[in-house]
Amino acid sequence: MATPHEGNPPGGDRTLATDVSLPVSVIPNANSALPEEWGWQRTSTSQPNAATFHISHSDVTRAFTDVLTAADCPPETPFVLKRDIPLVIIDSLDKYWAGESKAALPLNGLRVPVEGDTIAEAKSKLAADLAAQLRLLLMLSTTGTTLAPALQENFLMLNDFLAPRRP
Repeated sequence: MATPHEGNPPGGDRTLATDVSLPVSVIPNANSALPEEWGWQRTSTSQPNAATFHISHSDVTRAFTDVLTAADCPPETPFVLKRDIPLVIIDSLDKYWAGESKAALPLNGLRVPVEGDTIAEAKSKLAADLAAQLRLLLMLSTTGTTLAPALQENFLMLNDFLAPRRP
């Protein structure tokens, strides 16, 4: 049996489709991924990816867990946490990125960590982001608009974790 390298010196004019080190099958002019579940053609570079880009292009020194509490909610937000949310904090040397645990708060849609210069700032910005999402969904639901099923689920989950701020 001939190998893909037979007749081609290492680093020669071997095409990508015949490269033995490539983990996928390459079919010229085809727009599908093999294995099929990879689905790479559905990935868009237009999606918000600043956090993903920043984290993957910097030296991450450590990742650890933390908890988002009512004390982390900025005073200007209309909602405060009534239940703690587990977090993952990523230290990328110049920024801290806070993201909620999907096991505790499995929100639908594209979710990226929120960055801050300090852990407290990242947590505060994440709390403000969650409060803003609840506020928007509340406004949409009270205007007679029917929320999409995924947004309705997010609304119910956020409503379980957040309460109106008391004066």
